[in-house]
Amino acid sequence: MTNFEPNHNQWNYYEEMLRWLDIHLMRLLAVRAQQGEDYPLDQMRGVIVTEEEVVQLLEAAPPATQLWDAFAERLAACEERLHALHIQEAGSIPILVVADAFSLNRFELGCLFLCLSVELDRKYEKLFGYLLDDITCKSPTPELAMQLFCRTATERIEVWTTFAQKSKLGRLLLFTEGDMGGSGSWLSRPLKLDERLLHFLTTRDGGDASLPPWLSWSLPDQGLEPLVGESAIHLQERFDTLWETAGADSNRLLLHLHGPTGVGKRHRVKHLFHRVRRPVLFVDAERLIREEAFSRRLQQVLREVQLLRGVLCLHQFEVFLTEEVQTVGRKQLVMDELESFSGPIAIVAKSQWKPENALGKRIWLEMEVPSPDETERRRLWETGRVGMSFSQEIDVGVLAGKFKLNAGQINQALHRANEMAMQTKDGIITKTHLHEACFLQMRHALEKHATRLRPKYSWEDLILPEEQLTLLRNACNQVTYRNVVLGEWGFGRKLSYGKGVSMLFAGPPGTGKTMSAEVVAKELGLELFKIDLSQVISKYIGETEKNLHHIFSEAKIGNAILFFDEADALFGKRSEVKDSHDKYANVETAYLLQKMEEYEGVSILATNLLQNFDEAFMRRINYVVKFPFPEPYYREEIWRSMFPADTPRAADIDFEFLASKLHIAGGGIKNVVLAASFLAASEGTPVSMRHLIEAAKQELKKTGKLLLKEDLGEYANR
Repeated sequence: MTNFEPNHNQWNYYEEMLRWLDIHLMRLLAVRAQQGEDYPLDQMRGVIVTEEEVVQLLEAAPPATQLWDAFAERLAACEERLHALHIQEAGSIPILVVADAFSLNRFELGCLFLCLSVELDRKYEKLFGYLLDDITCKSPTPELAMQLFCRTATERIEVWTTFAQKSKLGRLLLFTEGDMGGSGSWLSRPLKLDERLLHFLTTRDGGDASLPPWLSWSLPDQGLEPLVGESAIHLQERFDTLWETAGADSNRLLLHLHGPTGVGKRHRVKHLFHRVRRPVLFVDAERLIREEAFSRRLQQVLREVQLLRGVLCLHQFEVFLTEEVQTVGRKQLVMDELESFSGPIAIVAKSQWKPENALGKRIWLEMEVPSPDETERRRLWETGRVGMSFSQEIDVGVLAGKFKLNAGQINQALHRANEMAMQTKDGIITKTHLHEACFLQMRHALEKHATRLRPKYSWEDLILPEEQLTLLRNACNQVTYRNVVLGEWGFGRKLSYGKGVSMLFAGPPGTGKTMSAEVVAKELGLELFKIDLSQVISKYIGETEKNLHHIFSEAKIGNAILFFDEADALFGKRSEVKDSHDKYANVETAYLLQKMEEYEGVSILATNLLQNFDEAFMRRINYVVKFPFPEPYYREEIWRSMFPADTPRAADIDFEFLASKLHIAGGGIKNVVLAASFLAASEGTPVSMRHLIEAAKQELKKTGKLLLKEDLGEYANR
C-alpha cells in the first residue's frame, strides 16, 4: 500500500492550516461582535468558555473593529505559505492527497480540516463549544462550517448539499453523530472524521486494517510471473495504447476481462496496471453482495480505492448478472456507485457483460481470455519447470496435450509435484508425481452421473488380434502427439471442432471392451469414467440433453475419458419419425453427436449391436474397434493370463482342452477362474481341473447352455 509517512513538511502544512483556521475563527468572532452579541457570562465562569479566554487562546487578537483589515492581510499571507508548501510536497501531505483523490473544492477541504483540527489541538474543543453556545459540543457542525467559510447567504445555499448523506463528505470522509436519530436540526449535528481517514491524515498507516481478508491489494512493487501467450501480449499492447491515448482521462478506463475460471484474468489485471504504477484492490463480488452491512462495506471499499489512487477490480462479477430477487437492490446500488466512481475499474467475470448505464460511456477495453491451447500450455509447463528436477521420461508436450489445465493450475501442479518429489531420496519429479498433481487440480462433478474406474490392466493383459491392438495404439498416439500435430504443425488453427478422439467398441459381451478402455486410460494416464445411462436418459423432454451437457462440461474440466457402456439405448440407430417421441429421440441423438464432436478429450462407446448405428453416426467416429469372439488360440491365452502368479494351481489343468471345448469369451473365462479359485480355497487345495469344470457348468447355465458329458471327455466324471 502507498504509505504517507509523517514528515517535516506535512506538519508544517498542518501548522499553517491551523493558523489559517484561527484567522477564520477570529473573523467569525469579529462578525458576532459587530452584530452586538453579548452574554452575561461572569456567573457562568467555569461552566462555559468566556470570550476573554477565547481571545487568549487566539493569541490576544486585536479588537473586533480592527479585525477585518487584519484578517485580509493575514489570510493572504497564510494562503501564500500554504501554496508554496503545496507545490513542494503535495504528494507527501495526506490532506492534499485526499483533496486530489476526491476532487474536493475549497469549502470541502476547509470542512475536512475543521474536523481534523480537533484531533490536532484540543483547544478547538473549547473554541467550538463557545461558538456553538454549547460547552458539551466538542466538534464542529455544518452551521459552524458555513459561518466560517461562507461570506454570503448565496454561498451558504450553494454548499448546502456538501453535508448530504450521498455527498463525498457524507458518504466517504465524515460521519455525523446522531445520524440514526436524535434531536436538533441537521445543521446543528456534530461532524467528525471517519476513523480510517483520521489514521490516514495523521499516521504513516497506508492501509485499512478493518478490511476483510477477501479484499486484497496488488501493489506495483510486487513481483509477478510474466505474461505468456498471444492473447496476453495482444491485450497488453491494446492497453498500453489506450492508456497513453487517454492521458488525463485514464481514470475513466473500464477494463472488462471474461473467460473460464482460472485462465489468468486477475493475473492480467495485475500486470496491466502495474505497468502504469497503479495498485489494484481485488474485491470478491460474491462475498461483497452477501455482506450483512453491505452499504457500509461498499462505501468503505470505494473510499479505500480512491484514497490510495488505486484501481477497483470486481471479480466473480457474474453474481451481478444473475436474477436473484434477494440481491436486486444491492446490485442496483453497486451499479449506481460504479457510475459515480472516479477511478479506473476492472471487471472480471466468466461471461461477457454489456452495461446499459453510464458505465458504457467510459473508455472501454473488453477482451475474452480463452483457455490456453496446446502451444501455450507447453510454454507454461516449460517456463514453470525452471529450477525443478524432472526425470527424462517426462515430455512437457505430452503433458500439455493430455491435461487441459490453465496457467494457475499448471503452476499449482508443478509446485505440488515438486513437494511430492522432495519427499523422495533423489528429489526428482516423475511422471507419476505430475499425473497425480494434475488430477488434484481438476475438480469436477462427474461422479454424479458416472462411476470412476481405476485402471489395473496394461497392454500385456489385453489379448486381441493385431488389427484391434493397432487401432487402440493409434488412438492413444492421437492423444499423446496431439501437441505436435495440432500445435506445432498448425492443425489446431484449421480445425474448429473434431479435435478429440472418439472410439466405438463393438462386440459380444465379455470380449474385452471394458478392459480395453482401462488399458487406454492407463496408457494415457487419464481418469476413466463409466457413464451410468440410467441417470442420463430421461422420459422428460430436454432432461437427457441437460444431463449430457453436464457430463461433457464436467469431463472437459478434467479431460476425462468418457466410457458409455451398453450404449445401444442412447446411441442406437435413429428411427423413422412416427410421433413426437420418435422425433425427440432423434433430437437427443443429434445433440449427442454434436457434443462428441465438440469434446476435445476421449469418448468411448461400447455396444453389442453394431448394426444399430447408422452411417451418419459412424462417419463421426475416429476409430471403430470390432471385438470378435475369441478363437481357441486366443481363448487359451486368456485362460492362462487369468491366473495371478501367486495362485496355487494343480498340474492337471489342461488349458488347451478348456479353450477348445468351452466357447466362452474373456468375461466368462474370468468368472469361471474366479469361482473355481473360491471353490479350491474353501477346500484348502490348489485350483484344479475339477474346480474349473464345476465353475464352467455354473457359468454356462446362466446363459441357458449345457455342458454335455461327451464334450468333457476324460474330465466328465471329475
